[in-house]
Amino acid sequence: MAGLPLPIESHVLQAFVTEGLKPFIDTVVTFGAGHFYVSQSDKGGLVFGGDIDGYNSYAQRGNLATVEHVAEAGVAMIPSLTRVRYLRTWGGVMDMSMDGSPIIDRTHIDNLYLNAGWCYGGFKATPASGYCYAHLIARNEPHETARELRLDRFQRGYQIDEKGVGAQPNLH
Repeated sequence: MAGLPLPIESHVLQAFVTEGLKPFIDTVVTFGAGHFYVSQSDKGGLVFGGDIDGYNSYAQRGNLATVEHVAEAGVAMIPSLTRVRYLRTWGGVMDMSMDGSPIIDRTHIDNLYLNAGWCYGGFKATPASGYCYAHLIARNEPHETARELRLDRFQRGYQIDEKGVGAQPNLH
């Protein structure tokens, strides 16, 4: 609506929940080699997910290939998951930048600031993001922590290539 082109794509990220189990995970556990994460809810169900579906979509459902991939990664990390029943699955649309890292920057439009493109890691970074965003709005300059997260990095060719991912959405 502001006429501001953004280097952002929309992808589906699926999540899953199992039947209730006795407590055995008291934190979030990630498996980087398989792009898998899991935690246990207060009701005992395992809540987990993994890779994005890998193609642009606004659908709020995922595809079976991703379900299989996430299940395989989970079983590779926790073999006993083969005996657990999945209760439900859902997909959510998330907007991610082309390098998978967020954009925290001011725009060329007066008083329009941007905090976007967080991909699937954003919920873990909310406190730091809010702090950096507040600094940007209050001082009209990026916080030192967020200096590399400027919008113009894509024009300048300075995409962020975090270790183990890659500078394009299908490598995350």
